[in-house]
Amino acid sequence: MWWSKKKASHGWSAVDTGPDGIFGVSVRAAETSGGKLQVMRCGTVPEMEFTAAAISRLAKVIEVQNFAWTLPLQRGNYKLLVLPTPAVKPAEMANSVRWSLATVIDEPVEDISLDWMPIPTQKYLPQRQQHIYVIVVNKAHLAQSITPFRRANVALDAVDIRETGQRNIASCFEKSGEALGMLVVDTQGVSITFSFEGELYLDRYIEMPLTSIVTGSSDSRGKLFEHITLQMQRSLDFLQRTLPFLHVGRILIAPLPAPIALRDHLAENIGVPVEIVDLASVFDFSRTPELAGEESQARYFGALGAALRGRALAA
Repeated sequence: MWWSKKKASHGWSAVDTGPDGIFGVSVRAAETSGGKLQVMRCGTVPEMEFTAAAISRLAKVIEVQNFAWTLPLQRGNYKLLVLPTPAVKPAEMANSVRWSLATVIDEPVEDISLDWMPIPTQKYLPQRQQHIYVIVVNKAHLAQSITPFRRANVALDAVDIRETGQRNIASCFEKSGEALGMLVVDTQGVSITFSFEGELYLDRYIEMPLTSIVTGSSDSRGKLFEHITLQMQRSLDFLQRTLPFLHVGRILIAPLPAPIALRDHLAENIGVPVEIVDLASVFDFSRTPELAGEESQARYFGALGAALRGRALAA
């Protein structure tokens, strides 16, 4: 099953796509407790689609011996759903979850691959119905994603989703007892996640082209900022009502792909401190100085998060 539970003892190489090519990074765990994660290699090829030739060229740039490989899927190619946790034995979970999806998704359950991860509330809300995140991807699309790696003789060990990669990076910044919100802006939209103790508890995604934020008029940009702020406020209110054990200490904004005054707008309108993330505080970029800039970090953010698989609970 491609939703692998494997934890690489040496590190992970992650491959991602963007508007101007295919990107990859290889990240090694910190050598000492509290040390920085080591970005061993990074690179890009200009191809816009995965092909065996493109993967082979990228592998020559970023491959590190004994590292496992992972691929974060693009949004729109998978579904992330919340369902009640089935009251069945562990061995029966897969079938139970699959048939629970029959009335939820618009394709035959035989045509999907799925995995799940808990939303751990049992410890804090033992009397409440427990829920799980279910990740659903069409089998044909999954095979199409995997095939170029196989043809390039690159052993793809796991397939990830973008929300768990975002959670992985957020976990690097967590303080004891603190839940964190993280906001990521990419070329297609804005992703908001809330995590606690390395676990994902809430996700929101706003489709919003980056160009509309950067090149729009001051008035239109203000309306977009207000929409993002409203979604953040609603998310915070939802957590306070439904998961009161989560104490959101900060909202982190990931490195931005372009100069955007979003942090100031959020800070003025929500009652939680808002910070711009400094990835260099948790990643060692000495071997990859091209990742020192904020826009480069934004470009590689998805790959960096996926390459932290195993640091937080794997999806």
